[in-house]
Amino acid sequence: MKIDLAKINNFGRSPKSKTDPATENSVDSVVDEAEELARAERAQWGLRQVWTTRLLKAGIVAALGAGIVALILVVFGSSPTRSLTDNATEDTADVDTIGQAKAEDLARQFVVAWLQASRGNEQELDHFVSGKPSLPSAPLFAATDPAVASIDYEQKSRTYAVTVSVSVRAASDANAATVRRYFQVPVVVTEAGVRAAALPAEVAGPSTSIDVKLGYKYRVANHPIATSAHEFLSAMLTGNGEVARYLTPGVSIAPIVPAPYRSVAITDVYSSEDLSAASASAPLPDGDVVRLLVTAAQKVTEVDSVSGQYALTMTSRGGRWEVSAIDATPLYPPAAPRTPSSSTTAPSSITPSTGAPESASSDSGQVPASSESGQTPALSVPTAGEVPLFSPSGTDPHSSGR
Repeated sequence: MKIDLAKINNFGRSPKSKTDPATENSVDSVVDEAEELARAERAQWGLRQVWTTRLLKAGIVAALGAGIVALILVVFGSSPTRSLTDNATEDTADVDTIGQAKAEDLARQFVVAWLQASRGNEQELDHFVSGKPSLPSAPLFAATDPAVASIDYEQKSRTYAVTVSVSVRAASDANAATVRRYFQVPVVVTEAGVRAAALPAEVAGPSTSIDVKLGYKYRVANHPIATSAHEFLSAMLTGNGEVARYLTPGVSIAPIVPAPYRSVAITDVYSSEDLSAASASAPLPDGDVVRLLVTAAQKVTEVDSVSGQYALTMTSRGGRWEVSAIDATPLYPPAAPRTPSSSTTAPSSITPSTGAPESASSDSGQVPASSESGQTPALSVPTAGEVPLFSPSGTDPHSSGR
């Protein structure tokens, strides 16, 4: 039996069709172009891979370099950028509280020792300053109660200019009048120690001639808000009552223990709002706020009392007035806008000189302390007094209705 190996090898294959030579050449050309295109794509892909690898290597090298630079900057204590923490640390470092305390202490001691020094006791001043100052044969002054009035610092010379106020009287007369005097002392503070650079120089004290304008425009009389303020102050200062019952919910004000006064009497009340007699029995809607300046006579003994003033924030709630705060500072009037015709002045209220505006009305129990003809500097700081610091008790003809 004869086996046809050619048939076996071609089993399952479709028989080749017979084509002419031209067709075979065309197919070969297409195959060659496809192969060339594939080789070109493979070459481009390889080139892209090479550049991608190079870029990755460059990025890694740059990151390593940045890390090394950052590490060096951290080690040597410098930074390319200033953070908020750095600024806060620098500001705190600028204030040498220890050096300032040393300068203040030496200046206080030095001024007292210098004022009371006499001939033969020069060694007492050697502790503070160099040189041999001329001293009197006997002490001329008795100095007490030294206090630092002001202090300035010069960075370049590391010198504190300390102004010390001290009570001074004649040493030879124990009954002589005591005068508050001011002395400036330059004090140098270094790591080695602290020392005065010169003897004390007497200077003028700070001026107290300025007047302060407050923003309370209306006098209050026979109004529930004044009653609430009185009951609150009485509970806080005398222990007569519970303080919490007069406070706005959420507010905490502790009574003074032990109570410093026997009783408290209200002598004057000013408010930021016009609380007319018509609204005396009807408080403002819940949540409305009124600022008060309350003057009180605080009884210390059976016959003597001292005046005190309290700036209070009152809030209406449930038909009554409650204390929301004891203000750290009183109410000041808002700054008036500047105008082309008057760049430094603006309308303001009048300044009462006896505790009540001149236009006080005893019928309504209110005082509109406003006179539009007055002028006051257009500044945000208080400049002219509208309400006196202390209102005399029993001398105001307009206070009889309270």
